[in-house]
Amino acid sequence: MENAPKIMIVEDDRKIRRLLEMELEHAGYKVASFDSGIDALENFKQFAPDLVILDIMLPDMDGYEIAQNLRKLSPDVLILMLTALGMKKDKLTGFESGADDYLTKPFDNEELLARIKALLRRKHIDVSRPYKIGSLEIYEDRRTVYYDGKEIDLTKTEFELLIYLVKNRNRAVSKEEILNAVWGIDYYGSDNTVEVYINYLRKKLSPDLIKTVRGIGYRLVGEELETNH
Repeated sequence: MENAPKIMIVEDDRKIRRLLEMELEHAGYKVASFDSGIDALENFKQFAPDLVILDIMLPDMDGYEIAQNLRKLSPDVLILMLTALGMKKDKLTGFESGADDYLTKPFDNEELLARIKALLRRKHIDVSRPYKIGSLEIYEDRRTVYYDGKEIDLTKTEFELLIYLVKNRNRAVSKEEILNAVWGIDYYGSDNTVEVYINYLRKKLSPDLIKTVRGIGYRLVGEELETNH
């Protein structure tokens, strides 16, 4: 996912760090994790994260000091502090050190993901998960399509046809269904229009991506699929 937001984890507890890695990768983010503040700071510029999940209690330096250093490296990076400390004064110290948000352990995974999305949206970073089928990635919200990492230029109709096929991937759809959904029920043209546009997509993407189901219509095929729905 070339354009997925990047998140850096700084957490010395191996189990928590691994849990965060799995949750965030499953949610569609690019992830780099470190068990010390020094390693995180040394690799910060190379990874260039959009957001840092930062534990306060670390063996080499505390999270407050790391947050201050992160702010020097990148004033715009988002910082979510994650710690067992829950006192009001600890939270205030975290915010004064540059934290954007604060979550106390133990935490709920859904709440963590919701807070991450809220922070990224505040920075106007696209947090929608793409539809992913093999080498194909589709970001519906910003209407962009990538194949083998290369952006593919689709017309409005081609894009809407592709999205319709993706959302109906588990069944074969008829030309009539496609016409009604993409062109509208008031469309009076030939159903050959669908065949023409299917061929456009095959040429621009892959000839094997859309299968013709004899006597019915078409079906999108592909092995691994993730969606934002």
